[in-house]
Amino acid sequence: MLNPNIEIKKWFFTNLGTATGLPVYDGLAPDNAPSEYIIMDGRTSTQNQGKISYTNGVSIDVDIVVKNANFGYKRAETISDLVLTAINSQTTITLSNGFYASSLVVGSIRNLDGLNPTDNVFRTIITYNLIITQN
Repeated sequence: MLNPNIEIKKWFFTNLGTATGLPVYDGLAPDNAPSEYIIMDGRTSTQNQGKISYTNGVSIDVDIVVKNANFGYKRAETISDLVLTAINSQTTITLSNGFYASSLVVGSIRNLDGLNPTDNVFRTIITYNLIITQN
């Protein structure tokens, strides 16, 4: 059984960038990142042996980060709408290496903020839960 997180990360990386036009980072953004970006984080996977294949429950967090001098989540939530329009329960996910996603649901959407003298940070985090099978 190969690690499905590698393939699903590639798929999300491509589709998040296409849907939003924002840079997408894996785990951590660099210090010189722009004021709006997305971080893919919190990937977890649990494996089960089926009769003819392996099944993995995979979750991935999509962290939308907006830094500016304003207050409020409006821009982060506008970006989250772009993400949710592009990646939702109706989305077909095709992966390589014999993987396919049989289920995709939004597990949660939550907001976080950080206020400081130089800039305000507003984040919307979307947690996706997937079932991925390898033939």
